[in-house]
Amino acid sequence: MNLPLGMAVLLLVFGFAVTYAVIPQAKKLGERWGLVAPPGGRRHHPQDTPLTGGWALFLPLMAAFLVFFGLALLGRLPRLRPEWPRMLSLFLGTTWILILGTVDDRLILNWKQKLGGQFLGGLILVLGGHTVTMANIPWVGPVYFGWYGIPFFLIAVVTITNAMNLIDGLDGLAGGICFFAALTSAVIASVKGDLFTATLGFTLAGSLLGFLRFNFPPASIFLGDGGSMMLGFLLGTLAISSTAFFPGQRLGTSIMILVPFLPLGIPLFEVGLSVLRRWATGQALFLGDGNHLHHRLLGKLKAARPTVGIFYFFSASLCTLTLLMVLEVHSPGIRFFAGFLTLVLMLAVTWSLRLYGERGFLRTLRNRPHFKFLGEFLRFMKLRAARAKSVADLLSLLESGVRDLDFDRVELVYQGRVLKQWTNPQPVHADSPRLTFEESLAPWDLRINWARPLHGDEDYNEYLQLTWRRVLSVIKSGLPEHDPGLEVGGGGMAGPGSVARAS
Repeated sequence: MNLPLGMAVLLLVFGFAVTYAVIPQAKKLGERWGLVAPPGGRRHHPQDTPLTGGWALFLPLMAAFLVFFGLALLGRLPRLRPEWPRMLSLFLGTTWILILGTVDDRLILNWKQKLGGQFLGGLILVLGGHTVTMANIPWVGPVYFGWYGIPFFLIAVVTITNAMNLIDGLDGLAGGICFFAALTSAVIASVKGDLFTATLGFTLAGSLLGFLRFNFPPASIFLGDGGSMMLGFLLGTLAISSTAFFPGQRLGTSIMILVPFLPLGIPLFEVGLSVLRRWATGQALFLGDGNHLHHRLLGKLKAARPTVGIFYFFSASLCTLTLLMVLEVHSPGIRFFAGFLTLVLMLAVTWSLRLYGERGFLRTLRNRPHFKFLGEFLRFMKLRAARAKSVADLLSLLESGVRDLDFDRVELVYQGRVLKQWTNPQPVHADSPRLTFEESLAPWDLRINWARPLHGDEDYNEYLQLTWRRVLSVIKSGLPEHDPGLEVGGGGMAGPGSVARAS
Protein backbone atom coordinates (compact mmCIF):
# COMPACT_ATOMS: atom_id res chain seq x y z
CA MET A 1 0.00 0.00 0.00
CA ASN A 2 1.61 3.27 -1.15
CA LEU A 3 1.08 6.58 0.60
CA PRO A 4 -1.24 8.73 -1.57
CA LEU A 5 0.22 11.94 -2.96
CA GLY A 6 -2.46 14.02 -1.26
CA MET A 7 -1.58 12.51 2.13
CA ALA A 8 2.13 13.20 1.54
CA VAL A 9 1.35 16.87 0.80
CA LEU A 10 -0.90 17.05 3.87
CA LEU A 11 1.89 15.71 6.10
CA LEU A 12 4.35 18.22 4.64
CA VAL A 13 1.94 21.09 5.31
CA PHE A 14 1.15 19.79 8.81
CA GLY A 15 4.81 19.56 9.79
CA PHE A 16 5.53 23.01 8.36
CA ALA A 17 2.56 24.69 10.06
CA VAL A 18 3.12 23.23 13.52
CA THR A 19 6.84 23.99 13.64
CA TYR A 20 6.38 27.45 12.17
CA ALA A 21 3.69 28.23 14.77
CA VAL A 22 5.62 26.99 17.82
CA ILE A 23 9.03 28.51 17.01
CA PRO A 24 8.24 31.82 18.84
CA GLN A 25 7.30 29.89 21.98
CA ALA A 26 10.37 27.68 21.63
CA LYS A 27 12.52 30.82 21.59
CA LYS A 28 10.93 32.08 24.81
CA LEU A 29 11.36 28.72 26.53
CA GLY A 30 15.01 28.61 25.48
CA GLU A 31 15.64 31.98 27.10
CA ARG A 32 13.68 31.00 30.22
CA TRP A 33 15.50 27.67 30.66
CA GLY A 34 18.95 29.10 29.92
CA LEU A 35 19.20 27.08 26.69
CA VAL A 36 20.95 29.77 24.67
CA ALA A 37 24.20 30.00 22.73
CA PRO A 38 26.13 33.13 23.71
CA PRO A 39 28.17 34.93 21.06
CA GLY A 40 31.94 34.66 20.94
CA GLY A 41 34.48 31.92 20.33
CA ARG A 42 33.73 30.03 17.11
CA ARG A 43 30.26 31.53 16.94
CA HIS A 44 29.49 34.45 14.65
CA HIS A 45 26.00 35.40 15.85
CA PRO A 46 25.82 38.80 17.60
CA GLN A 47 23.56 37.90 20.55
CA ASP A 48 22.29 35.04 22.72
CA THR A 49 20.39 32.62 20.46
CA PRO A 50 17.95 29.93 21.73
CA LEU A 51 18.95 26.27 21.32
CA THR A 52 15.42 24.86 21.36
CA GLY A 53 14.79 24.31 17.64
CA GLY A 54 14.85 20.54 18.16
CA TRP A 55 11.76 20.71 20.36
CA ALA A 56 9.86 22.67 17.71
CA LEU A 57 10.67 19.86 15.26
CA PHE A 58 9.74 17.15 17.74
CA LEU A 59 6.16 18.29 18.37
CA PRO A 60 4.75 17.45 14.90
CA LEU A 61 6.80 14.23 14.91
CA MET A 62 5.27 13.24 18.23
CA ALA A 63 1.79 14.00 16.86
CA ALA A 64 2.52 11.85 13.78
CA PHE A 65 3.73 9.01 16.00
CA LEU A 66 0.62 9.15 18.20
CA VAL A 67 -1.85 9.44 15.31
CA PHE A 68 -0.22 6.52 13.53
CA PHE A 69 -0.36 4.42 16.71
CA GLY A 70 -4.00 5.40 17.24
CA LEU A 71 -5.02 4.41 13.71
CA ALA A 72 -3.21 1.11 14.09
CA LEU A 73 -5.03 0.38 17.36
CA LEU A 74 -8.37 1.15 15.70
CA GLY A 75 -7.56 -1.28 12.90
CA ARG A 76 -7.46 1.38 10.21
CA LEU A 77 -4.00 0.23 9.11
CA PRO A 78 -4.41 -3.44 8.19
CA ARG A 79 -0.75 -4.07 7.36
CA LEU A 80 1.84 -2.67 9.73
CA ARG A 81 5.38 -2.26 8.54
CA PRO A 82 7.52 -2.19 10.58
CA GLU A 83 6.09 -4.04 13.56
CA TRP A 84 4.86 -2.44 16.79
CA PRO A 85 8.07 -2.94 18.83
CA ARG A 86 10.20 -1.27 16.14
CA MET A 87 7.86 1.71 15.86
CA LEU A 88 7.60 2.20 19.62
CA SER A 89 11.35 1.81 20.18
CA LEU A 90 12.03 4.44 17.51
CA PHE A 91 9.72 6.89 19.27
CA LEU A 92 11.25 6.20 22.69
CA GLY A 93 14.82 6.29 21.40
CA THR A 94 14.27 9.55 19.52
CA THR A 95 12.71 11.14 22.61
CA TRP A 96 15.63 10.00 24.77
CA ILE A 97 18.23 11.41 22.37
CA LEU A 98 16.43 14.77 22.29
CA ILE A 99 16.45 14.89 26.10
CA LEU A 100 20.12 13.86 26.22
CA GLY A 101 21.10 16.60 23.79
CA THR A 102 19.07 19.19 25.68
CA VAL A 103 20.84 18.26 28.91
CA ASP A 104 24.13 18.65 27.05
CA ASP A 105 23.06 22.12 25.83
CA ARG A 106 22.35 23.13 29.42
CA LEU A 107 25.11 21.40 31.41
CA ILE A 108 27.80 20.60 28.75
CA LEU A 109 28.32 16.84 29.12
CA ASN A 110 31.72 15.32 28.40
CA TRP A 111 32.17 13.11 25.35
CA LYS A 112 32.00 9.87 27.35
CA GLN A 113 28.62 10.80 28.83
CA LYS A 114 27.25 11.81 25.43
CA LEU A 115 28.54 8.70 23.71
CA GLY A 116 27.19 6.46 26.46
CA GLY A 117 23.79 8.14 26.20
CA GLN A 118 23.77 7.70 22.43
CA PHE A 119 24.54 4.00 22.69
CA LEU A 120 21.72 3.70 25.23
CA GLY A 121 19.39 5.20 22.63
CA GLY A 122 20.71 2.68 20.11
CA LEU A 123 20.08 -0.19 22.54
CA ILE A 124 16.45 0.96 22.83
CA LEU A 125 16.19 0.49 19.07
CA VAL A 126 17.86 -2.92 19.19
CA LEU A 127 15.51 -4.10 21.95
CA GLY A 128 12.66 -3.06 19.69
CA GLY A 129 13.95 -5.27 16.89
CA HIS A 130 15.99 -2.82 14.80
CA THR A 131 19.04 -4.36 13.16
CA VAL A 132 20.68 -4.95 9.78
CA THR A 133 19.91 -8.41 8.44
CA MET A 134 21.22 -8.40 4.87
CA ALA A 135 22.98 -6.14 2.38
CA ASN A 136 24.47 -6.46 -1.07
CA ILE A 137 28.24 -5.87 -0.95
CA PRO A 138 29.98 -5.05 -4.27
CA TRP A 139 31.98 -7.97 -5.75
CA VAL A 140 30.67 -10.21 -2.96
CA GLY A 141 26.90 -10.32 -3.38
CA PRO A 142 24.17 -10.64 -0.73
CA VAL A 143 25.60 -10.98 2.77
CA TYR A 144 23.52 -12.01 5.80
CA PHE A 145 24.78 -10.35 8.96
CA GLY A 146 23.13 -12.49 11.60
CA TRP A 147 24.08 -11.31 15.09
CA TYR A 148 26.76 -9.06 13.61
CA GLY A 149 23.95 -6.88 12.29
CA ILE A 150 23.31 -5.52 15.79
CA PRO A 151 26.77 -3.94 16.40
CA PHE A 152 26.84 -2.76 12.78
CA PHE A 153 23.46 -1.09 13.24
CA LEU A 154 24.49 0.48 16.58
CA ILE A 155 27.74 1.87 15.21
CA ALA A 156 26.00 3.20 12.10
CA VAL A 157 23.26 5.02 14.02
CA VAL A 158 25.63 6.48 16.64
CA THR A 159 28.04 7.60 13.90
CA ILE A 160 25.27 9.38 11.99
CA THR A 161 24.01 10.94 15.23
CA ASN A 162 27.43 12.47 15.89
CA ALA A 163 27.94 13.36 12.24
CA MET A 164 24.84 15.53 12.24
CA ASN A 165 25.90 17.10 15.52
CA LEU A 166 29.33 17.81 14.05
CA ILE A 167 28.10 19.53 10.91
CA ASP A 168 25.67 21.79 12.78
CA GLY A 169 28.14 24.68 12.83
CA LEU A 170 26.64 27.07 10.29
CA ASP A 171 23.19 28.66 10.14
CA GLY A 172 20.80 26.53 8.10
CA LEU A 173 23.37 23.88 7.20
CA ALA A 174 22.25 20.83 9.21
CA GLY A 175 18.56 21.69 8.79
CA GLY A 176 18.82 21.83 5.00
CA ILE A 177 20.79 18.58 4.72
CA CYS A 178 18.27 16.87 6.99
CA PHE A 179 15.40 18.16 4.83
CA PHE A 180 16.77 16.45 1.73
CA ALA A 181 17.54 13.25 3.67
CA ALA A 182 14.06 13.14 5.26
CA LEU A 183 12.35 13.70 1.91
CA THR A 184 14.43 10.95 0.30
CA SER A 185 13.57 8.42 3.01
CA ALA A 186 9.91 9.38 2.75
CA VAL A 187 9.75 8.92 -1.03
CA ILE A 188 11.50 5.53 -0.93
CA ALA A 189 9.34 4.32 1.95
CA SER A 190 6.18 5.48 0.20
CA VAL A 191 7.04 3.58 -2.97
CA LYS A 192 7.82 0.48 -0.91
CA GLY A 193 4.58 0.71 1.06
CA ASP A 194 6.26 1.46 4.39
CA LEU A 195 3.60 3.89 5.64
CA PHE A 196 5.23 4.45 9.02
CA THR A 197 8.59 5.61 7.65
CA ALA A 198 6.85 7.63 4.92
CA THR A 199 4.65 9.38 7.49
CA LEU A 200 7.60 10.36 9.66
CA GLY A 201 9.73 11.38 6.68
CA PHE A 202 7.18 13.70 5.09
CA THR A 203 6.23 15.22 8.47
CA LEU A 204 9.87 15.86 9.33
CA ALA A 205 10.60 17.34 5.89
CA GLY A 206 7.74 19.84 6.32
CA SER A 207 8.86 20.67 9.86
CA LEU A 208 12.39 21.37 8.68
CA LEU A 209 11.10 23.79 6.05
CA GLY A 210 9.24 25.66 8.78
CA PHE A 211 12.34 25.63 10.98
CA LEU A 212 14.62 26.88 8.18
CA ARG A 213 12.47 30.00 7.93
CA PHE A 214 14.02 30.99 11.27
CA ASN A 215 17.34 29.14 11.00
CA PHE A 216 18.55 30.22 7.55
CA PRO A 217 21.34 32.83 7.81
CA PRO A 218 21.07 34.91 9.89
CA ALA A 219 19.46 32.45 12.33
CA SER A 220 17.25 33.50 15.23
CA ILE A 221 17.06 29.96 16.68
CA PHE A 222 19.41 26.97 16.60
CA LEU A 223 18.85 23.22 16.64
CA GLY A 224 21.08 22.81 19.66
CA ASP A 225 22.71 19.49 20.43
CA GLY A 226 19.26 18.18 21.27
CA GLY A 227 17.93 18.92 17.79
CA SER A 228 20.99 17.92 15.76
CA MET A 229 21.50 14.64 17.65
CA MET A 230 17.79 13.82 17.42
CA LEU A 231 17.80 14.41 13.66
CA GLY A 232 20.90 12.29 13.14
CA PHE A 233 19.49 9.49 15.28
CA LEU A 234 16.07 9.48 13.60
CA LEU A 235 17.31 9.93 10.04
CA GLY A 236 20.04 7.33 10.49
CA THR A 237 17.41 4.81 11.55
CA LEU A 238 15.01 5.82 8.78
CA ALA A 239 17.79 5.65 6.17
CA ILE A 240 18.58 2.07 7.09
CA SER A 241 14.88 1.18 7.37
CA SER A 242 13.97 2.81 4.05
CA THR A 243 16.27 0.42 2.18
CA ALA A 244 15.54 -2.63 4.29
CA PHE A 245 14.40 -5.89 2.73
CA PHE A 246 10.96 -7.28 3.51
CA PRO A 247 9.73 -10.79 2.73
CA GLY A 248 8.83 -11.12 -0.93
CA GLN A 249 10.22 -7.68 -1.83
CA ARG A 250 11.62 -7.28 -5.34
CA LEU A 251 12.14 -3.52 -5.38
CA GLY A 252 15.72 -2.44 -4.88
CA THR A 253 17.21 -5.94 -4.64
CA SER A 254 20.55 -4.67 -5.98
CA ILE A 255 20.97 -2.10 -3.21
CA MET A 256 24.56 -1.90 -2.01
CA ILE A 257 25.51 -1.56 1.63
CA LEU A 258 26.53 2.11 1.31
CA VAL A 259 23.46 3.35 -0.56
CA PRO A 260 21.29 4.01 2.55
CA PHE A 261 23.95 6.41 3.82
CA LEU A 262 24.28 8.49 0.64
CA PRO A 263 21.66 11.10 1.70
CA LEU A 264 23.78 11.69 4.82
CA GLY A 265 27.03 11.56 2.87
CA ILE A 266 28.11 15.12 3.65
CA PRO A 267 28.06 14.81 7.47
CA LEU A 268 29.60 11.33 7.25
CA PHE A 269 32.35 12.66 4.98
CA GLU A 270 32.93 15.43 7.52
CA VAL A 271 33.28 12.88 10.33
CA GLY A 272 35.88 10.87 8.42
CA LEU A 273 37.74 14.02 7.44
CA SER A 274 37.72 15.32 11.02
CA VAL A 275 39.06 12.06 12.43
CA LEU A 276 41.92 11.96 9.89
CA ARG A 277 42.68 15.65 10.33
CA ARG A 278 42.79 15.50 14.12
CA TRP A 279 44.91 12.36 14.07
CA ALA A 280 47.39 13.94 11.65
CA THR A 281 47.70 17.13 13.68
CA GLY A 282 47.71 15.46 17.09
CA GLN A 283 44.52 17.21 18.21
CA ALA A 284 42.18 15.63 20.74
CA LEU A 285 39.72 13.46 18.81
CA PHE A 286 36.61 14.57 20.71
CA LEU A 287 37.48 18.25 21.13
CA GLY A 288 35.49 20.37 18.70
CA ASP A 289 37.26 22.99 16.63
CA GLY A 290 36.59 25.65 14.03
CA ASN A 291 38.40 23.88 11.22
CA HIS A 292 35.61 21.85 9.65
CA LEU A 293 34.86 21.74 5.94
CA HIS A 294 32.04 24.29 6.22
CA HIS A 295 34.35 26.63 8.17
CA ARG A 296 37.00 26.35 5.45
CA LEU A 297 34.48 27.02 2.69
CA LEU A 298 33.02 29.93 4.64
CA GLY A 299 36.51 31.37 4.93
CA LYS A 300 36.84 31.16 1.15
CA LEU A 301 33.46 32.65 0.24
CA LYS A 302 33.23 35.13 3.16
CA ALA A 303 29.42 34.73 3.23
CA ALA A 304 27.17 32.17 4.94
CA ARG A 305 24.35 31.93 2.37
CA PRO A 306 26.45 30.92 -0.66
CA THR A 307 28.33 28.45 1.55
CA VAL A 308 25.11 26.84 2.72
CA GLY A 309 23.76 26.86 -0.84
CA ILE A 310 26.74 24.84 -2.11
CA PHE A 311 26.17 22.21 0.59
CA TYR A 312 22.47 22.13 -0.31
CA PHE A 313 23.34 21.43 -3.95
CA PHE A 314 25.58 18.49 -3.15
CA SER A 315 23.17 17.14 -0.54
CA ALA A 316 20.36 17.22 -3.11
CA SER A 317 22.66 15.52 -5.62
CA LEU A 318 23.43 12.68 -3.21
CA CYS A 319 19.74 12.23 -2.47
CA THR A 320 18.96 12.16 -6.19
CA LEU A 321 21.56 9.44 -6.72
CA THR A 322 20.05 7.48 -3.84
CA LEU A 323 16.58 7.61 -5.37
CA LEU A 324 17.86 6.55 -8.79
CA MET A 325 19.77 3.59 -7.33
CA VAL A 326 17.13 2.40 -4.87
CA LEU A 327 14.22 2.73 -7.32
CA GLU A 328 16.36 1.22 -10.10
CA VAL A 329 15.56 3.69 -12.85
CA HIS A 330 17.02 2.27 -16.09
CA SER A 331 16.42 5.08 -18.58
CA PRO A 332 19.60 5.89 -20.62
CA GLY A 333 19.08 9.61 -19.97
CA ILE A 334 18.77 9.00 -16.25
CA ARG A 335 21.89 6.84 -16.27
CA PHE A 336 23.84 9.59 -18.01
CA PHE A 337 22.55 12.09 -15.44
CA ALA A 338 23.55 9.78 -12.58
CA GLY A 339 27.04 9.37 -14.06
CA PHE A 340 27.40 13.12 -14.44
CA LEU A 341 26.36 13.69 -10.81
CA THR A 342 28.84 11.06 -9.66
CA LEU A 343 31.65 12.80 -11.53
CA VAL A 344 30.70 16.17 -10.04
CA LEU A 345 30.66 14.68 -6.56
CA MET A 346 34.10 13.11 -7.03
CA LEU A 347 35.51 16.44 -8.19
CA ALA A 348 33.90 18.12 -5.16
CA VAL A 349 35.58 15.64 -2.79
CA THR A 350 38.96 16.32 -4.43
CA TRP A 351 38.47 20.08 -4.16
CA SER A 352 37.38 19.72 -0.52
CA LEU A 353 40.63 17.97 0.33
CA ARG A 354 42.58 20.75 -1.36
CA LEU A 355 41.00 23.23 1.07
CA TYR A 356 43.01 21.52 3.81
CA GLY A 357 46.21 21.38 1.81
CA GLU A 358 46.53 25.10 1.30
CA ARG A 359 48.17 25.72 4.67
CA GLY A 360 50.87 23.11 4.19
CA PHE A 361 50.72 19.47 5.27
CA LEU A 362 54.42 19.34 6.21
CA ARG A 363 54.03 22.35 8.47
CA THR A 364 51.07 20.65 10.11
CA LEU A 365 53.16 17.57 10.85
CA ARG A 366 55.96 19.73 12.28
CA ASN A 367 53.51 21.35 14.66
CA ARG A 368 51.97 18.04 15.73
CA PRO A 369 53.77 17.99 19.13
CA HIS A 370 52.38 21.45 19.91
CA PHE A 371 48.84 20.34 19.11
CA LYS A 372 49.26 17.26 21.29
CA PHE A 373 50.52 19.46 24.11
CA LEU A 374 47.36 21.60 23.95
CA GLY A 375 45.20 18.48 24.25
CA GLU A 376 47.15 17.27 27.28
CA PHE A 377 47.09 20.79 28.74
CA LEU A 378 43.30 20.92 28.58
CA ARG A 379 42.94 17.52 30.25
CA PHE A 380 45.33 18.57 33.01
CA MET A 381 43.47 21.84 33.60
CA LYS A 382 40.20 19.96 33.94
CA LEU A 383 41.76 17.81 36.66
CA ARG A 384 43.16 20.86 38.44
CA ALA A 385 39.79 22.61 38.28
CA ALA A 386 38.10 19.55 39.77
CA ARG A 387 40.49 19.69 42.75
CA ALA A 388 40.07 23.44 43.40
CA LYS A 389 38.85 24.02 46.97
CA SER A 390 37.79 27.65 46.63
CA VAL A 391 36.89 30.30 44.08
CA ALA A 392 40.36 31.77 44.52
CA ASP A 393 41.95 28.39 43.70
CA LEU A 394 39.80 28.12 40.60
CA LEU A 395 40.59 31.60 39.34
CA SER A 396 44.30 31.17 40.03
CA LEU A 397 44.33 28.64 37.18
CA LEU A 398 44.25 31.61 34.82
CA GLU A 399 47.98 31.99 35.46
CA SER A 400 48.50 28.97 33.20
CA GLY A 401 47.85 31.18 30.18
CA VAL A 402 51.07 33.06 30.83
CA ARG A 403 53.03 30.18 32.33
CA ASP A 404 52.14 27.32 29.95
CA LEU A 405 50.71 28.91 26.79
CA ASP A 406 53.19 31.80 26.46
CA PHE A 407 50.57 34.55 26.61
CA ASP A 408 51.85 38.08 27.16
CA ARG A 409 49.28 38.91 29.79
CA VAL A 410 46.16 37.59 31.53
CA GLU A 411 43.98 39.93 33.59
CA LEU A 412 41.17 39.16 35.99
CA VAL A 413 38.77 42.13 36.16
CA TYR A 414 36.09 42.14 38.86
CA GLN A 415 33.43 44.85 39.05
CA GLY A 416 35.51 47.10 36.80
CA ARG A 417 38.76 46.70 38.78
CA VAL A 418 41.83 44.67 37.83
CA LEU A 419 41.83 42.11 40.61
CA LYS A 420 44.81 40.11 39.40
CA GLN A 421 47.23 40.34 36.51
CA TRP A 422 49.81 37.83 35.34
CA THR A 423 52.45 39.05 32.90
CA ASN A 424 55.23 37.41 30.93
CA PRO A 425 58.61 39.09 31.53
CA GLN A 426 60.04 37.42 28.40
CA PRO A 427 57.37 37.52 25.67
CA VAL A 428 57.84 34.98 22.89
CA HIS A 429 57.85 35.94 19.19
CA ALA A 430 58.63 39.53 20.04
CA ASP A 431 58.41 40.60 16.39
CA SER A 432 54.97 39.07 15.81
CA PRO A 433 51.68 41.04 16.01
CA ARG A 434 49.86 40.84 19.35
CA LEU A 435 46.21 39.82 19.71
CA THR A 436 43.97 40.90 22.58
CA PHE A 437 40.75 39.22 23.68
CA GLU A 438 38.07 39.52 26.33
CA GLU A 439 35.47 37.17 27.77
CA SER A 440 32.88 37.61 30.51
CA LEU A 441 32.20 34.93 33.10
CA ALA A 442 28.45 35.45 33.58
CA PRO A 443 26.47 35.69 35.81
CA TRP A 444 29.36 37.12 37.76
CA ASP A 445 30.54 40.64 37.11
CA LEU A 446 33.85 39.08 36.13
CA ARG A 447 35.88 39.56 32.95
CA ILE A 448 38.99 37.87 31.62
CA ASN A 449 41.34 39.83 29.35
CA TRP A 450 44.35 38.32 27.66
CA ALA A 451 46.99 39.17 25.08
CA ARG A 452 49.10 36.71 23.09
CA PRO A 453 51.41 36.67 20.09
CA LEU A 454 50.27 35.64 16.64
CA HIS A 455 51.98 32.36 15.69
CA GLY A 456 53.01 31.43 12.16
CA ASP A 457 50.58 28.50 11.79
CA GLU A 458 46.98 29.65 11.38
CA ASP A 459 45.64 26.23 12.42
CA TYR A 460 47.65 26.38 15.63
CA ASN A 461 46.35 29.88 16.37
CA GLU A 462 42.77 28.63 16.05
CA TYR A 463 43.37 25.55 18.19
CA LEU A 464 45.24 27.55 20.84
CA GLN A 465 42.35 29.99 21.08
CA LEU A 466 39.82 27.17 21.26
CA THR A 467 41.80 25.37 23.99
CA TRP A 468 42.02 28.50 26.12
CA ARG A 469 38.30 29.20 25.78
CA ARG A 470 37.61 25.62 26.85
CA VAL A 471 39.74 26.26 29.94
CA LEU A 472 37.66 29.35 30.66
CA SER A 473 34.49 27.28 30.25
CA VAL A 474 35.81 24.75 32.77
CA ILE A 475 36.54 27.56 35.23
CA LYS A 476 33.13 29.11 34.62
CA SER A 477 31.35 25.80 35.24
CA GLY A 478 33.05 25.55 38.63
CA LEU A 479 31.87 28.97 39.82
CA PRO A 480 28.79 29.19 42.07
CA GLU A 481 25.56 30.36 40.45
CA HIS A 482 25.34 33.51 42.58
CA ASP A 483 28.18 36.00 42.89
CA PRO A 484 29.18 36.10 46.58
CA GLY A 485 31.82 38.77 45.95
CA LEU A 486 35.58 38.42 45.94
CA GLU A 487 37.59 39.68 48.87
CA VAL A 488 40.37 41.95 47.75
CA GLY A 489 43.42 41.23 49.81
CA GLY A 490 43.11 37.51 50.51
CA GLY A 491 42.90 34.03 49.09
CA GLY A 492 45.45 34.70 46.38
CA MET A 493 43.26 37.41 44.84
CA ALA A 494 44.96 40.30 46.55
CA GLY A 495 44.86 42.66 43.63
CA PRO A 496 46.98 43.48 40.60
CA GLY A 497 50.30 41.75 40.38
CA SER A 498 52.48 39.70 38.10
CA VAL A 499 54.34 36.43 38.21
CA ALA A 500 57.39 35.31 36.35
CA ARG A 501 56.90 32.80 33.60
CA ALA A 502 57.96 29.31 34.62
CA SER A 503 61.25 28.40 32.99
